[in-house]
Order: sequence, then C-alpha cells, then structure tokens
Amino acid sequence: MFTTIYTHEIKTWFKKPLFYIYAGALFILAMLLSAIAVGVFDSDNVTVTSSIELNSAVGIYSMLGFFALLTYLLIPSIMGGTIQRDFDNNMHNVLYSYPLTKFTYLVAKFSAGMTITLLVIFASVLGTTLGFYLPGANEALVGPFEIMNYLQPFLLYIIPNVFFYGIIVFSITAFLRNINIGFMFVLVMIILQLTASSSLQSMDDTYWVELLEPTGDAATYIKIRYWSPEEQSNQLIPVEGTLLYNRLLWLGISLIIFFAVLFGFNFSQNPTNLRLKPKKAQRAIKRNFGTIQSIKMPKVTADFTFIGQLKTAWVLAKSDLKYIVTGWPFIIIVVIAFAFSLVTMLVSGEIYGTGILPKTWLMLSIVTGLFTIFIYLLIFLYGGLIMDRANSSHLKQMIDATPTQNWTILISKFIALFLMTLTLLLIVMISGMIIQGYNGFFDFEIPLYLFDLYVINSWNFIPWILLTLLVHTLIKNKWLGLLTLLVFAVGVPLLMSAIGVEQGQFIFNQGGSSPSPSDMNGYGVGLPSFYTYRIYWIALGIALFTLAVLFYRRGMGSSMKERFAFAKARTTTTTTATIAVSLIVFLGIGGYLWYLNNVLDEQMTGKEREELQVNFEKELGKFAGVPQPITVAINTYMDIYPETRDFKAGATYTMVNQTQYPIDTLHVNYPDRPTTIEMDRKSEIVYDNEDYDYRMYQFESPLMPGDTLQFSFTTENEPNTLLKNNSPVLDNGTFINNGIFPAIGYNEQFEIRNTQVREKYNLPPKDRLPAPEAPGARDRNYLGPNAHWIDFEATVSTSPDQIAIAPGYLIKEWEEDGRRYFHYKMDSKMLNFYAFLSGRYAVLKDNHKGVALEIYYHPQHDYNIDRMMKGLKKGLDYYNDNYTPYQHRQARIIEFPRTGGGFAQAFPNTIPFSEAIGFIADVDDESNDNVDYPFSITAHELAHQWWAHQVIGANAKGATLLSESMSEYSSLKVLEKTNGKYQMRNFLKDAMDGYLLGRTTESIGENPLMYNENQQYIHYQKGSLILYAISDYIGEKNFNNVAKRFAEKYQFKGAPYPTATEFVDDIRAATPDSLQYLIKDMFETITLYDNQINDGSYKQLHDGTYEVDINAQVIKARSNAKGKLRYKNEMNDSITFTPEGKKKALESLPLADYIEVGVFGENDEENDQPKVLYLQKLKITDINNDFKIKVDEKPVEVGIDPFNKLIDRNTQDNRRNISEKKE
Repeated sequence: MFTTIYTHEIKTWFKKPLFYIYAGALFILAMLLSAIAVGVFDSDNVTVTSSIELNSAVGIYSMLGFFALLTYLLIPSIMGGTIQRDFDNNMHNVLYSYPLTKFTYLVAKFSAGMTITLLVIFASVLGTTLGFYLPGANEALVGPFEIMNYLQPFLLYIIPNVFFYGIIVFSITAFLRNINIGFMFVLVMIILQLTASSSLQSMDDTYWVELLEPTGDAATYIKIRYWSPEEQSNQLIPVEGTLLYNRLLWLGISLIIFFAVLFGFNFSQNPTNLRLKPKKAQRAIKRNFGTIQSIKMPKVTADFTFIGQLKTAWVLAKSDLKYIVTGWPFIIIVVIAFAFSLVTMLVSGEIYGTGILPKTWLMLSIVTGLFTIFIYLLIFLYGGLIMDRANSSHLKQMIDATPTQNWTILISKFIALFLMTLTLLLIVMISGMIIQGYNGFFDFEIPLYLFDLYVINSWNFIPWILLTLLVHTLIKNKWLGLLTLLVFAVGVPLLMSAIGVEQGQFIFNQGGSSPSPSDMNGYGVGLPSFYTYRIYWIALGIALFTLAVLFYRRGMGSSMKERFAFAKARTTTTTTATIAVSLIVFLGIGGYLWYLNNVLDEQMTGKEREELQVNFEKELGKFAGVPQPITVAINTYMDIYPETRDFKAGATYTMVNQTQYPIDTLHVNYPDRPTTIEMDRKSEIVYDNEDYDYRMYQFESPLMPGDTLQFSFTTENEPNTLLKNNSPVLDNGTFINNGIFPAIGYNEQFEIRNTQVREKYNLPPKDRLPAPEAPGARDRNYLGPNAHWIDFEATVSTSPDQIAIAPGYLIKEWEEDGRRYFHYKMDSKMLNFYAFLSGRYAVLKDNHKGVALEIYYHPQHDYNIDRMMKGLKKGLDYYNDNYTPYQHRQARIIEFPRTGGGFAQAFPNTIPFSEAIGFIADVDDESNDNVDYPFSITAHELAHQWWAHQVIGANAKGATLLSESMSEYSSLKVLEKTNGKYQMRNFLKDAMDGYLLGRTTESIGENPLMYNENQQYIHYQKGSLILYAISDYIGEKNFNNVAKRFAEKYQFKGAPYPTATEFVDDIRAATPDSLQYLIKDMFETITLYDNQINDGSYKQLHDGTYEVDINAQVIKARSNAKGKLRYKNEMNDSITFTPEGKKKALESLPLADYIEVGVFGENDEENDQPKVLYLQKLKITDINNDFKIKVDEKPVEVGIDPFNKLIDRNTQDNRRNISEKKE
C-alpha cells in the first residue's frame, strides 16, 4: 500500500503544471544567477570578477542556500498540499474507511512530498551547474567540476533542512488541515534564522546560537568566516564541532516530530481543535411552538452610487483586515517580527562593542533592511490569501452573485493590505521607542517616526500591493502567485542589471531611494526625487490595478479565453480613461526622467564606465610620469550658498618647474562642471576630451627649470533642479574637499587595477601601487601628484547664520551684502589637502598648553564633546612627549551630517567628524566591554597631524603603514594610558576580527603589512595589531624612539619621500637578535598562528601558593597572497606533533617564538577584569607545550597569547577556565 500511495502522489504531481512551473522557475533563476556570477553577460555589463572559484563547495553552499530559502516558502504548497488535497476534495472520508495503517498513509504521503520538494531544489542545482558552463563564462571564475562540491551542501544542508521544515508543515497540515498556518510557521522560522544570523557579529560566545539555529547556517558561518579565498575555493566544509552537533540535533528533533505525528495522528472526520478552552456545548431549544411566527424584517436601502461602493469597500476592507490581524499566524509573526526588530535595534551601530545613542533615525534605519523584505513577503502572501478567501470559505459564488462591483472588491483588498503594511510599520515605531526608553533615552521624536514611516516609507509598498492584486487575479493558485511575485522581485532586477540596464525607472518600483534623515540636515534634497519616482510607479500600478478589475475572476468561467471575453465586456469608458490617464502620467514622468538622465545629464552604465577607464589608460597612459610643474602655493576662495545649495569657487595655484627639463605642455584634469582656466603665460589647448575631463595646454614658450606659473580657475555647480542635485552644498553641514578642483598631471588612480579586468582588455599587469624601489615612486607622496608642501590661504563665505571653516588660522571675519566671510591663512607649509565646511554650529573652546582647541558641533549633539576634547588633550600630550612637536597653534573638530559618510578625516589643524560616529556614541564608563571610541577616534585623527601631515609616505607599497597604521597605534597608546590596559583586549579583538574578515574578500591579493597597497583591512586593523604588539615586544619607549627619529628625519620633507621599508629597517635595528623573527612575521610576510589551551589545572601547595599546570598548542604558518597556508620555511623545514589518539600529525613552521602565557584570578574589584596573577613571554620551540607555573592567589583561568597580540584565526580557545587537580 505504501508503494501505491507514494506512486499515486508522485504521478499526481507529475501531471500538475505547478510542479513544472516551480522547477522551471528555480531552474531559470539559478541559471541566470550563476551565469551572471561567472560573467556570461560581461559583454553587456561591467566585468564580473571574483577571488574564489564559484563552483567550490562554499560557492555552491551559498548559491543553494539562497534557492533553499525560496523553496522553504514553497514547502507548504508541496508537502502540505500533498496531504491537504485529501481534505479539500473530501477524499479523506473515503480513504479513512479503508484498512490503511497510519504509518503507511503518512510515510507515503510525506515521502512523496519530500521527493517532489527535493526535485524542485535539484532543478536549481542543474540550473546553477549549467549557468557556470554557458558560452561566455569566465573560466578564471570556475574551477574543475567536483561532484562532492554539490553533494556536500545537498546532503548536509538541503535534505535535513527540507526534512525539518517539511515534517513540521506536514504535521500542521495533517492535524489542523490548514496550509496557511504551515506557511506562517516557515516564515516565522526564517525570521528567527535571520535574527540569529544577525546577532552573531555582536556575540563573543556563539556556541548556543550555532547549536540551536535549525538550518546549520550559523555554525557554518562561524566555521568558515575567516577562510581565505584559497580555502574557500578548494576545501569542503568541515563537518565537525558545533556544525556536526547542530546537524545531528536537528535531524533528531525532526525524527522525534516525525514519530510524534505517526503516533498522534488519527483518521478522524474533523481537524484537531487547538482551543485552550473548548466551547461549551449548547442544547438547541425549540421556541416556535405556534404554526405562525411574526418576524420583523430590517429595512434595507440599496446604495449603488460611487460613495455607496466606497462604503462597501471600506466594510469589506475592515473584514479582510480583521481576518489578517486577528489570525493567530499573523499575531505570531508580529510577535516574532517585534522581537527581530528589538534584537536588530539593540546591536545596530556598534563600534568596538560600544553602541550609539538610540537616536530616532537609527531606529528607523531597520525599515530599509530585512524588515522591508519581511513586509513584502507578507504582502505577497496575504494578497493571495484574501483574494482566495471567499473561495476557500465556499462563499465565492454567493459573493459573485451580489451587485458589488469588481473595483469595489479589489479596492477593499488594497485597503486591507495597505492597512496591514501600516500596522507592520507601527512595529518599528513601538520597538524603537521601547529600545530608546530601555536605554534611558526619551527624545522619541514621534513626528519623525510618523513622517518617515507613514509619509515616506509607506509609499514604497503601494506599487507592490497593486501588482500583487493583479498577479493573484491572473493566477488562481495563491502559491504559484507567491512564487511569481518572488521571482519577479528577485529575478527581474538581476536580469536587468546583467544586460546593462541600471537606471531605476526601468526596474519596477526602483529609483529615487528613500532618503535617510540626519539630525543636522534633515532629509536633505532627496524627497522630491523620491516622490516623483513613487508617483511614477504608482501610476503604472493604477493601470495594473485596472487590469485586475477587468480580469477579476467572477462566476464559473475560468479559462483564459473566457477571462479575456469578460475583460472585453467589462471595458467601459471609465476603465479605459483610468488606464489611459495612468499610462499618460507614467509615460510622461518616465519620459521626463529619461530626458533628465540621458539627455541633460547623460548617465553611464557600469560597462561604459569600465570601458572609459580602459580607453583613458590606453590613450593617455603614455603621459604618466611626464614632468609637470609643482604647486607651491594656493590662494583659494569658496562661496557657499546653503539656501540654494550652490557654490562658486576659484583659486590661484602658484607652480614652479622643479625639474631639470623645460615643460612645454600642462596636463589638467578639470572638474565636470562649468570651469574657466587662465594662466599668466600664453598657451593653446592642443587636446581636450570631455569624456575624460582631460585637457592639455601647450605653452607658447616652454616653462624653463625654476620658472613660475600662475594657474587660476573658477568653478561652480550646474544649476540644481527639482530632481537633480548638482552640488555638494547642504542646508546645514556642508563638507567639500579639494577633490572638486582641477588637478595637474596624469592621474593613475583612474586606472583599472583588477588583474582579471586588465587581462580581459589586454592591459599589462599593474600593481595597485608601485614597489618602493620602483623608479619615480619616491618622487611624489601618495596623496596626489604635482604638489609637495604648499603655502595655503582661503576665503570662505556662507549664510549669516552659519560658520565657515577651512584649514589655517582665522585672519579676518566680516559680513558683506548679507553674507558672512572668513579669511584663513596657514602660517607654515602644509600638504595639498584641504576642505571647506559650513554649518550652524555651537562651539566648545579650550586651550591646552598654548594650543587652541575647538569643537564645532550640532547644538543637540553635546553628548560626547567633553570626551573628544579630552582626546585632543591627551593626544597632544602623548604625541608631543614621544614624537616631534605639534606644528600648529590650533586643533579643530567640525561635525558634518551622517549622510555625508560615517568617518572622520584629518586635514591640517582641521578634523571633519561625522555625526554618526563619536558625537552620539553611548559610552558606558562602568562597563569594561565598552571602548571609548569618541576619545580614540579623536586621538587617531589628531595623530594624523604627525603621521601624514608631518611625515607623508611615498606613492609606493606600504605608504599607509606610515600614516594610518601609525595613527591607529598612536591612538591605541593614548587610549591605553588614559583608560587602562583592560580596554585593549576588546579593541585588539575587534581589530583582529576586522582583519581576518577583510582578507576573506580580498579581490586581488593580500600583501604583507609593509607592502600593503592601501588595503584598509591591512593598514587599519592589522596595522594596529602589529604595531601595538611590536611595541610590547621591544618596549614602548624603544619603539617610540624609532618613530621619533624617523619623524625628525622626514618631517615636512618632500621628494624623495620615505617608504615603509625604511621604517621597518629602523625597527629591525632596534629589535634584539632573539626577536628578529618578529620583523619577518609581522611586517615582511603574512604569518598566522593557531594557539590554544588544551588543558589546565591547579593544586594548592603547603605554603598557600598554587601550582598551575598548562598544556598549550602553538602552530605557526605563512600565507601567500591568495591565502594558501604553508608550514615549511624557505629551507623546507618544519616541525610536527601527533596528538595522543590521533592519526594525523600537526605541522608548524619551526618555532623559537616568545609568546605570552598568562594565569588569571578572580575579577579585580577596581575594573571588574580578571586579575593578572602571571603574565610572561615564554620561549616556545614545540607545537605541544607543558608549563608549570606558581602563583600566589587561586587561579581561575589560563591563556596563551591571552590579549590577542598575535594574529590567530580562533581566539576563543586561547583562554580556558581551570579547576583543581584531582589527586
């Protein structure tokens, strides 16, 4: 009987078009995605590159994980539908009368559902595989075909997860006979999965999340999160540890549920009742004993007017809304979504484990993320449910017979879905206010909540609601309608992007993204564009809605021919006019947008930009290195008009021919805006290419060595329009740097650096930066060509209620013609690197040892200005004491809006600082898990006044070691001196995590620190780790003396500029012979450790002291640029150790390393950190190491490299709690 039922179910599904639609949709979508990933559409789009092989086990796991997520949403339709079919067709009454066993019936039904579901997913596997090998695929992105790369994710994840989701949906359907509840369960589980995944980044101990997350994704992420591109390309996912436990646990839970269903299911007529309190039975009592009873009928007044139909629509909408929001599935989903919102908001915005104040804009930012996707899913789902509600309630024909018009019914559905959306948006507001109150922050800004959620974001959902109604009108099966909407939402944007269509007006409901609020600048200039695009898409939505009215299923006819006949018959002047007007609005706005984006301001596709870069290099690359005059002085002006968001600017560059050769041609990169250029000697334009914004001026008489050139220009923005902002000026908080000004000489930064792209266009191989010893590398600094150290003067004007700031000292301030003017002049040489700022600021002033300190801040952002002022003072003290004297008499911090970026940047004596970092940080001084990052970022940016603005590296590999790494190290030392060493472990651990994650996505190749090519994860995160560690090993004073001597040697020096190799040589000279290996490990190579505590115990001695036994493992390896590890040195030597009970030996580079071993006691009462009982650097020569250490107090924990000073991909096992040794 099992075979009979199973075969029947399989044959039934094979006869249903739905199976082929599901499988075909996933097959096509998978093929499209994989084809895009391997560059099949490169001829139409920007070149696709990847540092990993996409058909590796990790690549297939990621790809199949996405399609599995889609398939989970189809499980209710497939596995639930397999058993629900018997109830819908009332066949269960017949089947249950047969001599069937529960086991046979349920196992056959479930097995058939599993088979069909896995076949649907397997279609995505076939599509993915085929896509990898389509004509045009980039062979460099696809490795050899390995069957295990496909089998492992399928066997390890897909089958167990389908079994888990399937058995629960199957059991819900079997007991409750309601597929919808099964779908809600799937949706709830997906939300929980996303919540668990989003919380991993902020958790130190992820064990329980890894174990309890049902799909295994969390455990897999932790297992492979630090894998290099080489490992991602060539290794299977190791099934061990928590990943193995997770798979076994959830397989066991699935089996328990499976057997519970087998034992709990009954062949009963009615579904299981889940009411907590069953309804009391009521006895029917006959009251009409007479033969005639008087009945008073209510008076009914029929109203078929337009207003009457609207009233009917409102009544129907309330009924549908009640059906949605009072149903247990929706209530459960809302509770889960509420919890998801709370968790997401709690961890949002953390830096170094320190949160930011829960400003309302931060709480609202959740709407633009996963929560929006969640709302779209519910629109797609409940759109189908309420469209099918009458049919599923067997009231369809009765309702169809009423005189209620089609548009009335559909309007009611729209209202219900829109009100459901508003209800869901309310979750954001409520959860946001709860988080704010929980954190003691009661500046709720309720008007901002209401405006952002209901006046802005709610508009995003209207076009999708209208499209949803059309899709579910045309497609009778609600699950097929759901799949259609999902494929349309995911697949169409991908396809359009693949074929080079990038403008939002051609991709449904895109364009004019929702503007984000800023405390300083409100919503800026984004609202007109946002509403224009929304009206544009709503106009199309109205046309689609009208089509839904025409094709609405009513009556018995259901074939497409009949549907078209009905639609033709229903077409009236009103429907025709509605479609015509909405399409006229849609096409009219669309034409205007196209005119703006393609005629007035031609938009370039990614492909066109890529080809432009290629042609730029091919045509002009020969001029790289052509001698040009050097800028020695700049006198500039900047007129800022916040009211109209305009600017007018100009400058005079004083340039000198400092070469030994006559210069007959000046190469100018000019801005893409109205610009005039004049010079004090005659010249003519011999080359002018507006595509490259590149011009060559040939002098009538050459500029001889030592000659001076006055180069003057003016520039201003194109006029702003309603939909196009052509200016960086803001109403409040303008921040403009000198990148908008003309630059002299060929700019290599515009060249393509990706190796794969260069190879495609037959460009010669080229590193991102030249080698330190390369010819000409030291002739310029890495910030830009054709300027060394300059004299600088600027006049900045703005509105009378704003303060304008530029580097230098304020010489004069005045008002003229209703505007405010500020004249700044620097009294010493500075880099050709400056900015202009303007805003309505409050100002905090102080003076520290003769240096004027100023913080210009938004009046409402005074939360952390004292910390920042303290950072300036402590930084000045440390840097003056340990390096060279501060070169300025002033240091300023100026706040700018978060919409301009979340960073701070150091210009000469001037530090623009985003409102999103520092100013609104929520630092808890009583918590040891917090890092005072307003203080540390301030110290970092101040350190740049030494490490960049005194010593600037050559335009060569390793340049940012001398600026970013040294500034990060300097700020760490200031933080350590001020707040103590206990904050260092959190900071270094965060830096370690940033570096290890950064190298997993390296697109070209990882470089050692001293040869880094402006790779942020190296010069920031790794640089801070390495320099902090080396100063700890050789001594802080010793290291600082090296830095001081280096700064004194190169302070304000021009060409030849210093290199990182010189600096490392100086460190090497100050390093003892026993520690020389550190130079190679830390600076010259990519060296990784695997340190861990295997075991530890203690016993108390007779004298009251404690003897601690520690067993630790130390493994050292080197990595190449792609992340391939090597355990042998240049002489091919290594060491090995085979642990007891293991067959495979551990291997390591030869060791003679000094590594810290620590013993820790109970938490110190002063800082609530474990008390350090013992901490020494011990020489390690073996992989397996035993230590016997004596301490005076009771030990609690032991560690090897306990403060994360060495690069270790798993720092969780560096420390371990110990217990007393049993005798």
